[in-house]
Amino acid sequence: MNFSVIRGADTLWGKSFAKALATDNRHLVLIGAKEAPLEALVREIVQKHRILVHYLVADDADTGSIIAACEKINDRFEVDLLINYAETGFHQRLEDYDIRTLDRKLKTNHASGILYLHQLLPNLLLHAHAQVIDLWHCPHPVPAWEQALLTFNKRFAEHLNSELNESGLVIHSVALPAFTVPGSAERVAAILEDVLPHAAERRLLTR
Repeated sequence: MNFSVIRGADTLWGKSFAKALATDNRHLVLIGAKEAPLEALVREIVQKHRILVHYLVADDADTGSIIAACEKINDRFEVDLLINYAETGFHQRLEDYDIRTLDRKLKTNHASGILYLHQLLPNLLLHAHAQVIDLWHCPHPVPAWEQALLTFNKRFAEHLNSELNESGLVIHSVALPAFTVPGSAERVAAILEDVLPHAAERRLLTR
């Protein structure tokens, strides 16, 4: 029994992906920083869909927390899809951040995605057609120096994708619109149908 793991499931975009995947009858593991919205999302999904849904609370700025969450996932679930969602955006100039706040934002916004992928990679590689979708969302225009960080992460995904080509694992990198708009559900559906070709067919069969 395969599960889809969704990071940032307690965010607006994360919820949209969770609901879309639930509609496709995919079992879910939801990861987020806040327990209350995760619990509420689980209740909402299981009331509408006959799937298994679990959640884990993790601090993306804490390496130990990421390792603990991934160890639980690897011990309990088979994962064939990782929605590696990250909210980026620095609202001050670089020089205006104190070192601890900058450290936390860099880890949460940029480094944590690589750590999640690293920890879940052996699990994903057990499946012939596993998928990773790296999602980048910023609610505001990013300064040039942060755009360089985003470009680094996207190029990293491209090179790793090429290296893992023979394994069957495919890594996609997608930039989400700057603002969550009324058409966000359609945007999520389009991404999933592009990455998971049978998603639309399964959705029609379950209606």
